[in-house]
Amino acid sequence: MTNVNEAPAKFTQHGRTWWWKATLLGVLAGLLVLFAYGLKRDPSFMPSALVGRALPTFELARLGDGGTIGTPDIVGKPHIINFWASWCSACRAEHKVLVELGQILGGEDKIRIIGINYQDRQADAERFLKEFGAFPYPSAADPNARTGVDFGVFGLPETFFVDASGTVMARHIGPLTLPDAEKYIRLLENAQ
Repeated sequence: MTNVNEAPAKFTQHGRTWWWKATLLGVLAGLLVLFAYGLKRDPSFMPSALVGRALPTFELARLGDGGTIGTPDIVGKPHIINFWASWCSACRAEHKVLVELGQILGGEDKIRIIGINYQDRQADAERFLKEFGAFPYPSAADPNARTGVDFGVFGLPETFFVDASGTVMARHIGPLTLPDAEKYIRLLENAQ
């Protein structure tokens, strides 16, 4: 005699199998959607709490000549602020682009560039500039990363685009290319 309260073994086993397969299929579909979304995103874009806000206040020693670079030097003219280091391989790849960009913008003097050497020893930074060529614009040293922290820097290179009023308009993570730079320069020109 069969107990009325017991379900047939075949039904119970089949019900559990169906539920497990449906859950696995749902999880895999969700992961596939997330993966596809991730592939469409621009890897150089990272939301920044600083974009749309005032430039952090800072004053740093210049590399080489002993002067300083700070917020008062930036406000009043649009600036590109690039964080770099001698130990950063992506910074080495980006160097040529920044030199070319500095030469182009230096002649116009509409938009200025400054470099901030991040978490680096001054001797290593100076050796980097001798090996790869000096930037045609000033660089300052941020050996303790205090200014980098204020900017929200978490990986190098990172570049910030600041309008004449001192508002951060954009942030670029990773090596800057000339097409990227042109896009951001148009943003700064339109902000004037």
